[in-house]
Amino acid sequence: MNLQQSLLQEHSKANTLAIARQILAGVFTFEELWELIKNGEPPLPQRASWVLDAVTGEAPESLLPYLPEAVALLRQPNHNAVYRNLLKALERTALPEELQGEVYDYCLNQLLNPKALPAIQAFSMSLAAKIADGIPELQEELALVIESQMEFNTAAYKARGRRILTLLRKN
Repeated sequence: MNLQQSLLQEHSKANTLAIARQILAGVFTFEELWELIKNGEPPLPQRASWVLDAVTGEAPESLLPYLPEAVALLRQPNHNAVYRNLLKALERTALPEELQGEVYDYCLNQLLNPKALPAIQAFSMSLAAKIADGIPELQEELALVIESQMEFNTAAYKARGRRILTLLRKN
């Protein structure tokens, strides 16, 4: 059975974790997974991105060779699950400085977008905070954006916002 067949076999957490273990063990390659995220027909990209989340949870460095493509993928039309899982994976990965500005801007735009899904906003908030860590100007900007959106947003946004604001104010 190939990776595509494995992804289509069953949409479950158990199957996702099993496929992630197979990738980590070398049964399937990360490159195969990445190709399905980028170029697969639905529902393959969203299912493959869930596996990406599981793989980077164990081996965040596996995304490093694909970082420029991953950042570019954020700017392309895709299923919300792909954005959500990609943001989670990027948060776990050491982003090179040359990509941080573009990712930070993307995250701020998601926080200011009233149509963005709460999970995408929450992961954008966490990723932006990671990028802003140790940079007072960015921390201040992020805090202002979060605060400006608190009263108009969901309980999930407010909860994550309070946690991130606490982290930003510690620094």
